[in-house]
Amino acid sequence: MTGPTAHVDLAAIGDNISSLAARAPHSAFLLAVKSDAYGHGMLPVVEVAREAGASWFGTLDTDTGFALREAGVREPLFAWVHGRATDFAAAAEAQIDLGIQTMAQLEAVGASAARTTPRVHLKIDTGLHRGGIDVPQWDAFVRRALELQAAGRLQVVAAWSHLSDTSIEVDRSSAVDFLAAVAHARALGAEFELLHLGASTALIELPEAHLDLVRVGIAAYGISPVHESARELGLRPALRLTAPVLESVGATALLAVGYGDGIQSEPSDEAFVALAGGRARVLDVGPDVTTVDASGLDAQVGDTAVVFGPGDDGEADAEQWAIWGGTVGDEIVTGLTRRVARSWSGRQAL
Repeated sequence: MTGPTAHVDLAAIGDNISSLAARAPHSAFLLAVKSDAYGHGMLPVVEVAREAGASWFGTLDTDTGFALREAGVREPLFAWVHGRATDFAAAAEAQIDLGIQTMAQLEAVGASAARTTPRVHLKIDTGLHRGGIDVPQWDAFVRRALELQAAGRLQVVAAWSHLSDTSIEVDRSSAVDFLAAVAHARALGAEFELLHLGASTALIELPEAHLDLVRVGIAAYGISPVHESARELGLRPALRLTAPVLESVGATALLAVGYGDGIQSEPSDEAFVALAGGRARVLDVGPDVTTVDASGLDAQVGDTAVVFGPGDDGEADAEQWAIWGGTVGDEIVTGLTRRVARSWSGRQAL
């Protein structure tokens, strides 16, 4: 290899899903596969997730849903971010459930003239303020959805929301607000097949938010969404980023990876990679090359440095790189660019 490679351990993802699903045994498990399964490769991940117990997939947008349908995926799909160009009719005909967050979206679905009745999940904002209908407008929103349902233009199948994850206390209060909104909707005549509220954090910390469906994203890939580390939660990071040594002169080595590949351009002075049996501190990250301090290490051209991974070779994990970069673990793995080669190992490697 002449450049960086992202090695994906599919078995780790499967094990993580099984472990997380066991925390909510009475809830269906939706795996979020947005952003190419957080940089892990959507189609290989879907294969192993299906075996591990995921019965739904969350696609963020309908285009990702179309790609899964074209690949032969038949499980229920849920898309919840829509723009002006979203083809709601095509989504309904592809049997993609739609998360509806505004009155305008609701009207657009109702006017889509889909040959298959669109299935919609009505979202109420319980405090995150990232989409959803405000509480004062909720009753009017539900009434309009039921009018469109009575006219045969859509089917109301679920109510849902996002939690803010600011604290357990705040999320618990939001869960109460959500269930109150559901009760209001039912009093108006809504009959929901599904209620879903909790994502990765709530799955781990808030059992009362599990409901009919849990939506799990980054935790399934072995990155913790809470204060405890992935290791403390019994999860294994599934992605390992490596890069070959291009040059080793004196106390420094040049690695074939840079911010053009998606790693943090200005990590803290504590950042290091695993190299030649030790830790090499990062001195500079350029667009294509990273310079590290290889003092005391027998680093040779062609050796492999591990930038981040599960820690098997003494490397930092993505969570630690997120701390060094002042960001979150999601960004570390999803930020890897297309020029980074991918490889897969473990069960059902494709």
